[in-house]
Amino acid sequence: MLDSNGSEIIENAVRKGGVSIVTGSSVQRIMGKVENDQSVGSVFLTNGQQVSCDVVIVAIGVIPRTELVEGTEVKLNRGILVNNCMQTSVPDVYASGDVAEAWDFTLSQNRLLPLWPLAVAQGKVAGYNMAGNKTEYAGGTNMSSLKYFGVPVVSIGIANPKDQNAFEVLVKHDPEKNLYKKIVLKDNVIAGITLVNEIERAGTLFYLMKNHVNVKRFKQELVSEDFGLAMLPANLRRIMCSGCA
Repeated sequence: MLDSNGSEIIENAVRKGGVSIVTGSSVQRIMGKVENDQSVGSVFLTNGQQVSCDVVIVAIGVIPRTELVEGTEVKLNRGILVNNCMQTSVPDVYASGDVAEAWDFTLSQNRLLPLWPLAVAQGKVAGYNMAGNKTEYAGGTNMSSLKYFGVPVVSIGIANPKDQNAFEVLVKHDPEKNLYKKIVLKDNVIAGITLVNEIERAGTLFYLMKNHVNVKRFKQELVSEDFGLAMLPANLRRIMCSGCA
């Protein structure tokens, strides 16, 4: 979701809020209380540290529940494979939500994207098609919008491109103000957005990203402090605002 610069801002905010953070280690064993071993008392970490606690929350990702179709003609990868109509490899059988490998418009491939808004959109597409109204899913991508101890964060698409040669990265980082903007471009099209503490233009940036707008003419403005609709070409502003009246 975040690179090291963005993570550092969040980590500092969380620590200032009185929360201890342990990195590079995981829980090895959960221990009960001495007086009542049915209640959590502490955890042992792989670094040898013992941490007292009352509650343990496990958050290690999402595993699609594909048991329902295992052993059938429905094709599986990590999840259930679907086309842009959310139809599986078996006619008249549809899948959507966390279990479906649907279209990611950033990576131009089908993959698991376990996000509630995308599940809703996919479910609508599946429902329309089951009712005989052919509809195609426009696709989605990784999206997170959170607030950590008063610090708002938006992360969309590719935050940390593995192949640096295939992407261009624009960054604005002001540690004193805890501001961080990062735009990842591929062939002058936005492939990733990271905003920390300055998220007001996230909607405009996402529009450019989702509609594959070539930003070559104004890409340096994307991370500027004054970026907004006024900095976009007039014809693009008209298109974006055509439904605003």
